[in-house]
Amino acid sequence: MYTEEEAVQIAEDYIRNAPTFKYDGIRRTLAVTGVEPLECEGCFEVTVEFSSKYPGYGIRDPYFLIQKVTPHIAKVRVERGEVTQAILDEIWDEMAQESIVE
Repeated sequence: MYTEEEAVQIAEDYIRNAPTFKYDGIRRTLAVTGVEPLECEGCFEVTVEFSSKYPGYGIRDPYFLIQKVTPHIAKVRVERGEVTQAILDEIWDEMAQESIVE
């Protein structure tokens, strides 16, 4: 059985190690702000909020960036202990590292 607490820890660990947060996330801002059970047993959508030092998503090494603290909201879907989806700000697929908006 997968619990809400396990889903929260899995989602938080995922975001902490994902490219956007890992690149320039501000550790003290990382916080789980919501958990919603989904239709399948052991499935949850976890909301994780954090700020980064620069705007944008993923690894931004090739770009010249001007520092501007940027807040993010991640919706992380955890199904039976596995992250199956991680969407930032409703526009960025953190798993695929691509925009979901045309």
